[in-house]
Amino acid sequence: MPRAIGANCRVNMFPETTYGTAPGGNWRRMPFMSVDLGAEQPLLDNDIIGAGNNRDPAAPFQDTVTVQGQAVVPVDLINIGHWLRLLLGAPTTTGTNPNFIHTFGSGGSALPSNAIEIAYPDVPSFDVCTGVRADTMEIDFSPTGAATATFGLMAQGSVRGGASSAGTPTSAAITLFNKAQGSITRTGSPLAQVTGARVSFSNNMEMVRTIRADRRIEGVDPGIARATGQITTRFENTTLLTQAQDGTAAEFAFAYTINANRSLTVTLHEVYLALAKTPIEGPAGVEATFDFRAAFNTAATRMMTAVLRNDQAGTVYA
Repeated sequence: MPRAIGANCRVNMFPETTYGTAPGGNWRRMPFMSVDLGAEQPLLDNDIIGAGNNRDPAAPFQDTVTVQGQAVVPVDLINIGHWLRLLLGAPTTTGTNPNFIHTFGSGGSALPSNAIEIAYPDVPSFDVCTGVRADTMEIDFSPTGAATATFGLMAQGSVRGGASSAGTPTSAAITLFNKAQGSITRTGSPLAQVTGARVSFSNNMEMVRTIRADRRIEGVDPGIARATGQITTRFENTTLLTQAQDGTAAEFAFAYTINANRSLTVTLHEVYLALAKTPIEGPAGVEATFDFRAAFNTAATRMMTAVLRNDQAGTVYA
């Protein structure tokens, strides 16, 4: 009898029209590195006294179902747009083929939900998670390696079955970004001597638990969005150190670029740096690691903007 192996597993995803209700039709097959989204229902101890003839406990009882987890996905030219839509909402699209410009913005009052199916065809078993919303995103920048993003997910419910609910999934061509294509700018000028960086975004979502017969949550509500991270640089000049000391803000943009028509740029419009030490740890180069936090910017009317340039029409991410 076959056993489930990761190489044969699939992730299918599609937007929901009604929150918590899986859509029909043909879903999208999404490339991924790992995923642990799924339902958990803990058992609670039963402390009733006198149910048996000795000190052994009575049978435990089930608590509320929680459906959450993470998906680590490649940062690619087309599919990353579906994850950004889930995190930030549908983009505003301009341009013409082959240079469509999809602009995603933080701070939206309403966020979409998707249904995500984790398929284990070897068993077979198909776990359909509905009411999925993206709470967090983290992207690391370094000189080498594959570009990946980690999305933290929360869902309303999960149903397992022996057949797929995704119809005949469609797949987009995969054009990967890699970390060697990365760049970081400060107020429009390249930031030199950066050895690593991390951008973290959170919708600060809260699971709304109510009294329900199905033990599911009522929904997931977004809170105040946060964008934080770190920038590690070789200590070549005092530009970042002075900004941190003065408590002033600057715009930082983190990008992956293939060419003028194919890129992903995440811009934090108003970034404040925490003061960092410049430790001498031996005869090698001196590095400084600056923690940062972003804030709402009145000129940009938001804290963060993600711009994806590719050849996909706006209806793809609507």
